[in-house]
Amino acid sequence: MVEHVFARVVRTVTVSALALATSVGASGTAGAASPEEHPVEVSIGASGLQAPDTAKGGLVSFRVKTDDPNGRQLQLLRPHEGVTIDQVLRDLADAVSPSPATAGAGIRAVNGEADLLGGALVTSQVHEQFTEEVSPGPVYLLDLTAFRADPAHPVSRKLNLVGTNGQNDNQVRFDDGIVIEKDTAEGPRFQTEDVDHAHLAYLVHDESEQIHEMQLRPIGADTTDEQIGEYLRDVALGGLPARSPFTGPATGLGAMSGDRTASVQAHGLQPGRYVLLCMIPDERTGVPNAGLGMRKIVTLK
Repeated sequence: MVEHVFARVVRTVTVSALALATSVGASGTAGAASPEEHPVEVSIGASGLQAPDTAKGGLVSFRVKTDDPNGRQLQLLRPHEGVTIDQVLRDLADAVSPSPATAGAGIRAVNGEADLLGGALVTSQVHEQFTEEVSPGPVYLLDLTAFRADPAHPVSRKLNLVGTNGQNDNQVRFDDGIVIEKDTAEGPRFQTEDVDHAHLAYLVHDESEQIHEMQLRPIGADTTDEQIGEYLRDVALGGLPARSPFTGPATGLGAMSGDRTASVQAHGLQPGRYVLLCMIPDERTGVPNAGLGMRKIVTLK
């Protein structure tokens, strides 16, 4: 089943301008300039959010760093035509509410009024680079960590993507594995292929109709999925679990709207056991998708 879905997603992505996984493990065109060699540099931390005012659209790569040892999350988004960024941020404030009813309504609203274009969860030890197809026009970079702490005072920056960089799908590094964010009869799930090395690049595709993210949290050698599920349930019920199953801050790829694809690579990530998590609230229940089963343990060499 994994192989069937993997092949189908690869064919779908190949048709798009991104097409990062047509030949897993292959190399790009010799001598071609890759957008990953000239990324949009983003710095995020207590001192604010630094990024350029303009960049080329098309196949765009973002390199994200922070000096915050507790980690920071950057989110990239674009309001739909006729929708203001202020409206999106008001609904996003509801989406990060601890109330499931409020969070569910908020994420439904955000899903209908903006394209979420991924992002990066980074620490002072791990920086990340994500690459995707983004058409020319304005996009917004948001410090989601600061936003969760104080939604009334968002830390954001407008980035104008102008023209195109002339780069195509043959001018990027092919990815080493794939993560599919999908809906199943049992609920939202991750499906993976060849996610087994800390230093490799992975293609992430949201094939569902909801917004999903791919957090990567380190866990202990003996931590089980059941223990993680119990912890998430306690947190959702407002309890204070005695012990977190996580041994460090999150890294990974930020939230993407349905039918979007991005490549992500972490630099400085240590080998070990991790769990993939989607903490985005479910549109119907408002419960984080990880609590509904959207989590998967992987071992990275």
